[in-house]
Amino acid sequence: MDEQIVRARDTLIDPALTAEKRVHEARKRFKETRALIRLVRDPLGEQFAHENAWFRDAGRDLAAARDADAMVEALEKLELPKATANRARKVLDAQRKEHPPLEPIIANVVDQLVVAQGRLGLWPAFEDSFDTIAGGLVRTYRGGRRFLGVPRGSSGDAGRGTPRNRGTPRNSSEDLHEWRKRVKEHWYHAQLLRHVWPEMMKAYAEVLSDLSHALGDHHDLHVLRGLLGDMPAVVKAIDARQAELEAKAVAIGARVYAEKPDAWLARMRKYWKAWLRTSR
Repeated sequence: MDEQIVRARDTLIDPALTAEKRVHEARKRFKETRALIRLVRDPLGEQFAHENAWFRDAGRDLAAARDADAMVEALEKLELPKATANRARKVLDAQRKEHPPLEPIIANVVDQLVVAQGRLGLWPAFEDSFDTIAGGLVRTYRGGRRFLGVPRGSSGDAGRGTPRNRGTPRNSSEDLHEWRKRVKEHWYHAQLLRHVWPEMMKAYAEVLSDLSHALGDHHDLHVLRGLLGDMPAVVKAIDARQAELEAKAVAIGARVYAEKPDAWLARMRKYWKAWLRTSR
């Protein structure tokens, strides 16, 4: 946790990077940090809510600049006529100019990271065992698996899907965005477990990365659609690409979440024990 905070702070004050790049990299660290917090949610106790909310809000403070860049990147991935792409880019550029200056926001977050680092001394002691992280691991895996049935039969803003084992139907794009959060946390957890079986866990993490990026691209297009919804050619291209991304996500997700949560956790526990036996 300390390493992640230091990395985020060093990135935000790196003079070799543009403000936009610093924000982008720091937000990655914040997402990784929140995944780490969720991994030890149970033993962290009451401290969890405070830490999770703090890093969530810090990431949101930096979000506007990155979201603007993400929209441009999403637009560039679409196969659009040159004239249409140029017109859409002008709309996005005009919106980017409305965002507040980044440097004061960055400076405030840097100052607050010092406080966050100091709070680590308030954390309870954790037992050095698999049980310390077991609850966080299986909770995140179960959360991702719960959303698996959402994408089928829906696309863009028009469709609505019913999440498996959940209540009332919700917008597909919203469900996919929530699914991506759980997938990304699971991806970070898989990276933290890489030592238990490097060859297998590295490949597993790469698959989760593909799934996370497919869902992330889908969400960026959903936001882009809201900004450029009055341009029919752009909307048509977005809908087509979102359908492709949904199909890809479902295909990968069906394999990633093939096991029931308890069975998956039991397998990870066995890898952990085997690693401890062979690494000493």
